[in-house]
Amino acid sequence: MSENSSSPLFGIGGVTLLTVLLILCLTLFSVLALSSAQADLRLSEKNSRYISAYYEAENKAYTLMQMAEEMWPPGESRPSILSFGESLTAEYGLITAEDGAGIRIEADIPLQQGACLKVEVSIHPGGGASRWRIRQWQLIPPQQDEADIAYLPLLLF
Repeated sequence: MSENSSSPLFGIGGVTLLTVLLILCLTLFSVLALSSAQADLRLSEKNSRYISAYYEAENKAYTLMQMAEEMWPPGESRPSILSFGESLTAEYGLITAEDGAGIRIEADIPLQQGACLKVEVSIHPGGGASRWRIRQWQLIPPQQDEADIAYLPLLLF
């Protein structure tokens, strides 16, 4: 008697092994997705703090310009450079100098972690929007030393 029995392609052991591998792969992908989401959250929070600090520095610069505008209203004679510089807030390395018929104002407004907003504007007699000239409005990144930069060794296989 010959038995015609068809054996399954995979036995119970093969199906179990395939199920275990599938569960391991799904677990690995879920851990990687969670890790990526946490890294994105940290980066977003850091970026949010940095952008907020930048806009606070811009607010300080505009406040400084408004104070200068109040000290020298349109149509009045130019105040002396000394009184102008003493009256403005000097908390961010403020420099005032003559600029032809106007006054040049320079300030380094600090942000976080060593970065600063470098602002250089000049105010001239007259009125309207042409009274102000922005010479420099630049975000200066923090200086990094060679020791601060981490080098990863190159691995060759």
